[in-house]
Amino acid sequence: MDKDPIIIVGGGLQGLATANSLLDRGEKVLVLEKEEGVALKTSFANAGQLTPSHSQPWNSVSDILNILKGIGRKDSPMSLKLGSLGNYFGWGIRFILNSFKSKYEANTNSITKLAQHSLKLTKQFREDNAIEYDCSQIGTLKIYRSKKSFDAAIEHCKKLKKMGINSEVLTTTHLIEKEPQLAEIEDQLEGGIYFQDDEVGDAHKFCKELADVVRSKGGRILTNVEIKELLVDQNSIKGVKTDRAEINSEKVIISAGSWSYLLLKGLNLRLPVRPVKGYSLTIETPPLNSMPKLALVDEDIHTAITPFSNSRIRVTAAAELAGFDEEIHEKRVSYLKRMLNSVYPSLYTQLDVDEGKLWFGFRPMSPDGLPFIGETKISGLYLNTGQGHLGWTLAMGSADLCSDIVLENKTAIDSHPYRITR
Repeated sequence: MDKDPIIIVGGGLQGLATANSLLDRGEKVLVLEKEEGVALKTSFANAGQLTPSHSQPWNSVSDILNILKGIGRKDSPMSLKLGSLGNYFGWGIRFILNSFKSKYEANTNSITKLAQHSLKLTKQFREDNAIEYDCSQIGTLKIYRSKKSFDAAIEHCKKLKKMGINSEVLTTTHLIEKEPQLAEIEDQLEGGIYFQDDEVGDAHKFCKELADVVRSKGGRILTNVEIKELLVDQNSIKGVKTDRAEINSEKVIISAGSWSYLLLKGLNLRLPVRPVKGYSLTIETPPLNSMPKLALVDEDIHTAITPFSNSRIRVTAAAELAGFDEEIHEKRVSYLKRMLNSVYPSLYTQLDVDEGKLWFGFRPMSPDGLPFIGETKISGLYLNTGQGHLGWTLAMGSADLCSDIVLENKTAIDSHPYRITR
């Protein structure tokens, strides 16, 4: 009798990457996705940056202060909606506890190791399958408007160097040489850091290519499928009940992003992953001499700006603790436009920003910034979720770890920091 396929719940970056990884190990897989296609939620229009260099959790002391300053506001980089406070209370306490220096640094190191492993696997997958997803391998920039944040970043780069993350500290003059389109705001900048090994790519295009590869290897992907119940008997997973049928399997992996914790509630499993809402605005660009070449992060205003193949530019910003609130406030749209204008004022005037495509997604954020990868207390039920703002960066590495844990193989890197029971 044929063995039941391993069921993977979620057809975004994590779910598809996990399916591919398991297929490479000789397993049968079935991916179940509730939307009409793959990668239409959090993986759809993110910043598009694969950045092991940017592996800090979002619970530094300054981040927490920004969240508090942004309570009730729609024009701040980080904010908390008061009506959602109850959903974040217990999670928030753990979030704050993990901001202490020793834990924060340990968590940053663990994320960095997974990110490095993941980028290596992403490159290998790209080469093996000759896929196209607007990939750029020329690195990324971080720019700084305050001396305090620039000095702190320089010290952090010294630690990253010990972990194999290469960087180049740039004076303002050298920063403008690296990205001439920043010349207009030169007097506002303290300097920048160039990370030559980072990459850029369209995560949605990558997922569509990944889905094709999964199917070509014999994997099945079913869309428009809603999970109604996880079927458990005597503390072992037996399959899933969908809106169409019951599907048997002795191994189920939950990779449903921010919705993962809701699927587990009925089993009395408390997963500390909560949605953190982010926004992007993608603008088509005519052929312009003023287009920037490098993707960048403006650390002092928590904004990422990513050019894609000289045809689009995307500004990504905001971290809202607002539950699954799907409201798009006009102030948030204005905020995105203002952030783009603050970095590239001349370019801004040449673009039809009002025709830009607005998107929002719910990043699955854990209290310590680390994903949850491994088996739950229910035998055969596994998790691969909680990658937060680094879902694109961590996808292939998380999938690799998850697959080896499911099959009881030795993992390529230490999986202990990402365990479910931490």
